[in-house]
Amino acid sequence: MPVLVDGDAVIYESAIINEYLEEKYPEVPLLPKDPVQRSRIRIWIDFCNIRLQAAAGDVVHGNDPEKAGAKLREYLKTLDREMRGREYIAGDYSIGDITYIPFFVRQERYKVSIDEGLPQLKGWMDRLLDRAVVRATP
Repeated sequence: MPVLVDGDAVIYESAIINEYLEEKYPEVPLLPKDPVQRSRIRIWIDFCNIRLQAAAGDVVHGNDPEKAGAKLREYLKTLDREMRGREYIAGDYSIGDITYIPFFVRQERYKVSIDEGLPQLKGWMDRLLDRAVVRATP
């Protein structure tokens, strides 16, 4: 679990850390001002954390990895449909997109392949992984 220590503040859980950083450094906005768009981003963050990452964890550590793998593939199909006609998950590049980067980097570990069978999802993943700040991360 990631932890951010900022002075006396100790913040954990990646989505909470992302929002903390968004609020602390507003000059680099990663959430839109519009509350509807903000809520849409939060919905997709929740989808990643509660569904996608949970199923991925069950693939690696669960009692029924085949069942978890089937759920994971369905979630990826949902994302592929969602990304149709979109460059990013909800408008401009945001913490919603950032939330998915660790999953994309670890897809082999989760025994999935995001390829031409999921063309919209693959395009989004490629755009995210090709960002200079992501490429610079070991």
